[in-house]
Formats: sequence, structure tokens, C-alpha cells
Amino acid sequence: MRAVLFDYGHTLVDFRRTQEALHDAYEQVRARIEAAAYLEVPEILDLIERVAGGVDRMVTESYRQRRMEELDLVELFTQTLAGVGFDLPADVVAHIVEADHSAYSNSIAVDPEVLDVLSRLHADGYRMGIVSNVALLPRLMREDLERLGIAGQIDAAVFSSETKVRKPDPRIFQEALSRLGSEPGETVFVGDRLYDDVGGAQAVGMRAVQTTQFREEAADAEAAPDAVIGHLGELPAVLSSWGGPPGDRPPGAG
Repeated sequence: MRAVLFDYGHTLVDFRRTQEALHDAYEQVRARIEAAAYLEVPEILDLIERVAGGVDRMVTESYRQRRMEELDLVELFTQTLAGVGFDLPADVVAHIVEADHSAYSNSIAVDPEVLDVLSRLHADGYRMGIVSNVALLPRLMREDLERLGIAGQIDAAVFSSETKVRKPDPRIFQEALSRLGSEPGETVFVGDRLYDDVGGAQAVGMRAVQTTQFREEAADAEAAPDAVIGHLGELPAVLSSWGGPPGDRPPGAG
């Protein structure tokens, strides 16, 4: 085993939004809309909550139906805002999408033990990457990775919002493997979801590890992981049992 790909949410971090973070984000959106409209809008916080909630429901329903194509978050916000009477310029919608994203990023913290594991695997010579199903904008996701201290430990990050297809579509895994310069047979995928992560990775020839650190799915006959771990700290031992680590990286390797 020479490379490891990770899911992001509920694998490296607990991906959620707190009510406090949502309130702060909605206040930012309110101020931006009122500035763009040059007036105070009664009940605007309620409207913002309806808009953001409507977008969330559309994304959630798309995932529930196991659709492979990723949704365009900017387009969803543009259409939903227009539906409640706000035909806003593109730069204003972009600001609103960023404010909505902040509700996620301000709710996330990475466990120091997770960073320790990534650092250990990096030092052991593994090439590492992230493959994440997420409608959030890739640029903002990469900013989160930098802030959390994850970016410096990985070699590539691939998001469905940039490939336009989601796991388990093989194309998103193949893109990540290409960026890593790794073959499926020498790569392990680590994720929490059996259908998307385990089944998708195995279908392209990778071994798959299910992590139950943040959430646990019931057994699925469609996807049986090659190993199950309760915490990311158990991963190095699993990799070792499969022939890792690959050894030190060559000088200058990123």
C-alpha cells in the first residue's frame, strides 16, 4: 500500500452546523441583501432561513435519491432567492454562498489525534488525498483545509462540486488517483459510508476501510469493507497488515 484516500465529513472531521454559526451566517446574508436592495426588508431573517433551508432540502433530497451529478450551489441560491423576490447580482449571490458556507466552517474543529495520524502517515511515506461528496464550493473547502491544518498533510483534494459527479461514480475516484499518481491496487480508501465510500472505492480496485468514529451505518450486503476501525488512530496498524508503510518520501516530495 502506497497511498491513502480519505472521505472528509464524518471521517476526518465531524461535519455539521451549529445554531450559533447559522445565526451569524444569516446576519451576514441579511446585511448583504439589504445593502444590495438599498432598503430594510421586513422579516428578512425569516426569508433567509427559508431560502437556505430550501437549498439544504434540495441538496439533501438529491443525495437521498443517490443521484450521481452534483448540484450547483450558486445556481440553487440564485433560483431560490429569485423565487422569493430577490433577483440579485452575481457578486451578491457569491457573497451569500460564502456566508452560508461559514456556518459549516465555523462549526468544524479537527481532533488533534486525527492530525497526528495524518502527520504519521505522511512521514511514513504514504501519498494522501481527500475525495468528498459536497455541494460547497471547492475554493472555500480548500480554505477550510488550510485553516484546520489538514492541507499540509495531503497531496490532493477532490470535491464533487468541481468534478460534478459524486461517489460512488468511478470518475471522482479516478481523478483523485490521477492527482496522487497512484494505482488502485496500491491505494486504500477510508470513509464512513458503505455505498458511497466502501462500495465506490472497491469498484475501482481499491481496498476500503470503514470508520465509525463519527457515525456508523448498519451492515450493507452491497458493500462489505475490507476493515472497520473505530478511530483513525487504528488505521496505521491496518495499513501495516497490508504491507505498509511504503518508506520515506524522496527529497522534495510534497
